[in-house]
Amino acid sequence: MSSATETIIFYLRDAEAQEQASLSLLEGQLRGAPPGRYRSAARRHLDETRRHAHQVAERLIDLGATRGPVGTIVTLGEAIAGRLIGLALAPLDLFVTRSPADKLLRDAEDAIASEAREVALYEALERLAQEAGDQATVSLARAIREDEQRYLDELRELLPSLADRVARERIGVSGRPETAAEPSREDARPVAEPSRAAGQTNGGPVHTERETPHRDRAERLREGRRAAPRTPEGPTPGQAARVRAREEDDLVETEGAGQPGPEIHVAEPWDGYGSMKAGDVVRRLKESDDATRAMVRLYEQQTKKRKSILAATEG
Repeated sequence: MSSATETIIFYLRDAEAQEQASLSLLEGQLRGAPPGRYRSAARRHLDETRRHAHQVAERLIDLGATRGPVGTIVTLGEAIAGRLIGLALAPLDLFVTRSPADKLLRDAEDAIASEAREVALYEALERLAQEAGDQATVSLARAIREDEQRYLDELRELLPSLADRVARERIGVSGRPETAAEPSREDARPVAEPSRAAGQTNGGPVHTERETPHRDRAERLREGRRAAPRTPEGPTPGQAARVRAREEDDLVETEGAGQPGPEIHVAEPWDGYGSMKAGDVVRRLKESDDATRAMVRLYEQQTKKRKSILAATEG
């Protein structure tokens, strides 16, 4: 293996660890993020980050990146460490009391710092791949960098409104236009992404479910209750059932706010892995390198624990 290829593999592994850290950071932030533009952007970028991690892993396999037993342990350590880095700041929220506005602003700051590092990492990887004559890695690094830059720009656009919200709550600043921090429903529509030429979108932006702000939903429920005729004792059972049904229709399924915890979620080793039978996985492992076997073993230990596959990863 040439020194140029070894250099590209080294930086691809760094990118792989960074993607794992970003996954943990985004998953942790989404547990407590309220519906709105910030949550929609973070949910979309979470799907993009999962795709990035898979693409980087596939490129490492294409380059013949293999490691011995000691290297396999290092690979697992890097993957786990990348996940733990994204969770490193989570315990601080247990000791520091923050309002929802404070927490959202802090999450945006952490996400901006993470995205800026990823943009720099892929810009450097693209340059190194150009010097090495590796056009496949050049294209991959450029496409991922554009996704990271788009999310970074969106976070920077949201930052002033998030800071203004904290200022109103904590400092009592008044006199600012309401739209500076809380856009109206007409202004809160998603901004269309600029179109790109074919072959330069890395799969394109990931579309997510529509998320309705709490304020809009509450207004519609109040209007529905005021419009419903009442008996002297209040709404009839049938009227109450219709109001509840309308309320359920307005709900949008989200991940909700869960208790934060240092859980490590391991992505599938390759596309379609979860639908493959154990025998098919074992046959593919016979032709896989040590790094792939290590990731399969880690995934199986966290999920189905199929003995035949675990035994094949040791072969």
